[in-house]
Amino acid sequence: MSVDVPSVAIVFGSITPPQGDVIELNIHLGCTKEVSSFEVVLQNWNGKYSPNGTYPITVGLDGSLNIGRAANCPQLITCRVESVKYQSSPTENYLTVSGRCWGERLFRRVVTATYENMKGEDIVKDLLDYYSGLSHVRGGTELVESTDTTYTKLEYKDTPVIDILREIADSADDAGVIGFDFRVTPDAKFEFFPKNTKTSSVSLSEHIEASEYTKDITRIRNRATVYGVADKSVPLNKDLWTESLSPSDGQWTASSGTISIDTTSKIKGSASIKTTAQNLYSASCQLTLDSGKEVNTNLYPTINFWLTREASFNGNATIILHDIYDNLASHEMTVGTDKWFQTQVAVGAATADQWQTQSGFNWTQVKRVKVTVWFTGVGSGSFWVDGLYFGGRRYSSIQNDQTSQTNIGLREIVEVNEELASDAECECRAKALLANLKDPAETLTLQSSVLDYGTTPILAGDKIAVTLPNEGVNSYFRVKSAEYHVDGKTQTLQTTLELGKEKPLLADYVYALQSRTSSLSRYKTAKP
Repeated sequence: MSVDVPSVAIVFGSITPPQGDVIELNIHLGCTKEVSSFEVVLQNWNGKYSPNGTYPITVGLDGSLNIGRAANCPQLITCRVESVKYQSSPTENYLTVSGRCWGERLFRRVVTATYENMKGEDIVKDLLDYYSGLSHVRGGTELVESTDTTYTKLEYKDTPVIDILREIADSADDAGVIGFDFRVTPDAKFEFFPKNTKTSSVSLSEHIEASEYTKDITRIRNRATVYGVADKSVPLNKDLWTESLSPSDGQWTASSGTISIDTTSKIKGSASIKTTAQNLYSASCQLTLDSGKEVNTNLYPTINFWLTREASFNGNATIILHDIYDNLASHEMTVGTDKWFQTQVAVGAATADQWQTQSGFNWTQVKRVKVTVWFTGVGSGSFWVDGLYFGGRRYSSIQNDQTSQTNIGLREIVEVNEELASDAECECRAKALLANLKDPAETLTLQSSVLDYGTTPILAGDKIAVTLPNEGVNSYFRVKSAEYHVDGKTQTLQTTLELGKEKPLLADYVYALQSRTSSLSRYKTAKP
């Protein structure tokens, strides 16, 4: 196959080395995970490119590099010279110039800022406008594309610009698919776009000279376990048990004194449990759970409630748990007067040393909760309990792909995501992870010394069609990197493409989370 010899145009500041001086030129185009870079080796006869030469090339110069064939010589990179190296002998003199594209500006600055309730694209634009100075408009067209993600709160202190951009790119979604790419294009413009939405017009048909196709199970995860915020409770409605003397899970009774529902004095919901004693040593109430409603406190490791008392009590209170065998565990506490006090006490076998327990007490089957408030001697008065529940368990979901587990064995991933506030949301996230990770990764490296891309070079982040009959490949791949290598001695241009293909990571709300705006938040905080 006959092809035109490569053409090269180089500019460093005001210096334009002729193509005849180019011994070797390599341009590596990257995106998102890396910025583009270059290295060129020039003939340096008579030291003309040296500091005291006629055309000195120095570090810090901006420039541009073009590579093509014949009359088509498109620009591949707007660059900055970051390193120069001189090599000399009695008969040879060379200069090696290397550096990166203008994406190197993303590494210069650190950011201390808080972004609240901002769309992903607005954060990206702020970083570009105020911390890097990269243009993101071409011919009146905005190059930072919109996301569907609103970040509730992102806080940064002395964080490099590039790290924040990568975080937004990795977490923002568009039309239900997570993942954006960003790159600094040959004309030094910054583009931010959903992955796999830029399609190269270059045809690889009959131009591939060498290929290496890999299918790798290393990334496969066929069981996805997702934990959400540690706010799951029994009951799920944290006020349910104190809204009635006969809630759906059990029954309130008085152990000492009388018990009633009080709709006047309350801290949550519409009512509280009131216990009144007349001329007694204490006032006491208890909630007995129905059969089958017992609580496993190893899974729900806190007991939570609100308590207020009249001043006639001495301030001492006792919490007693009964298991299904009527074994006891008791915990002493004090409570103030004339206001509601919120109490949270650790429960479960892991914190048994905070309780006085009878031998054999079963933390996995708590049947009854008893609250006693004491007088000094004999007294009369009332106390109130509201918002009683067992909590502290993480919401969770486990999703499996049985076919993959059978074929290659169990391979697990576990994620803790503080923004997920129900088992349903954890299930959605687990399904998204499983769909993304249950299949092998496919990578492909292609080489060609006859490819002619005309005026539209293949860029990292592009999507390109590949057909390899022997490997059974006929689909689109994402360009992870593109490398253009010119050998001045042989007058050849070799193009090497590193390609990858993976399933898109579906956004959580694709699985029916559209109603929860906060499910798009990337601020990792527990719900109140």
